[in-house]
Amino acid sequence: MALEYKVFQSQDNADIYYVDQGSGRPLVYVLGFLDTIETAQSLLARWSRRFRCVFFDHRGFGQTPITEAAGVEQSARDLHELLVRLDLHDVALVGYSMGGSVAFSYVEQFGTDRIGRLALVDTTPKLINEGEWRLGLWQGRYTRSDFDFDLRVVYENPPLFHMSFYLHAATPSSPDVAPAFPPADDTEAWLQAIVAKTGLRDRLARRVFFKDYPLQQRELERKYWNSMTGGDWLGAPSKIDVPTLCLYAEPGSFYSPKTGEWLIKQIPGSSLDLIHGSTHFCFKDKFEEFVAKLDDFFSQS
Repeated sequence: MALEYKVFQSQDNADIYYVDQGSGRPLVYVLGFLDTIETAQSLLARWSRRFRCVFFDHRGFGQTPITEAAGVEQSARDLHELLVRLDLHDVALVGYSMGGSVAFSYVEQFGTDRIGRLALVDTTPKLINEGEWRLGLWQGRYTRSDFDFDLRVVYENPPLFHMSFYLHAATPSSPDVAPAFPPADDTEAWLQAIVAKTGLRDRLARRVFFKDYPLQQRELERKYWNSMTGGDWLGAPSKIDVPTLCLYAEPGSFYSPKTGEWLIKQIPGSSLDLIHGSTHFCFKDKFEEFVAKLDDFFSQS
């Protein structure tokens, strides 16, 4: 499918690239960390048969250029500008992974007036597990020490950071069972298979796993990781007043379905659904089931 990119200029003069394809109820998909419109083409192709699909590239990823201002809060402002520019209302909004963080930030900044239904997919309002909070990243195991380490490594050693990111995302685990990573001598081949499975093969060509990764890109990814992983949107769910589906991988890898159980207690009228036998890459692990569940939810009045 040939992607027909469009662009709008934000209030701070950044060029934000997006696609607007299909017809019917507007469905806006907010991409995860490192994702691009190109890597989400399969979802765009399927959903545009039934919906008017609007996907946009976060600043510094895909077609959207790197800017000084970047991160979750800025992506939420870009999302708001896009909805206003296109005059979209009663939006079916999907926030996947970091896109869920953007959705939480959007609700805090702009409310829900333009949102008709919301799907929060394998995400959490707080990634760092500290105090009594144990529903964050790595099935409740990710600590502030891990966060401090990653903030340094994402800039100093991108191969190590990306290796850890994809290993954790694609390896099943649970709050009670830690991920079983492959032996060190099998890691490269295993990671190549994960990259191929998840449609991310082009990342290798773009030097994601190489030490000469551009310094500007390293700094950009550090900004996103800092804003997403260091963020706290625990107060946002109670402000969501539209029908909401919390869709989680089971047993999962990054997050536990227990995070979804907590969310539906905070969001009035929300529901929880699971994609069994999947990881954080649930949209690839069980593509047909993933699409069907969201199709059904967004087709409701």
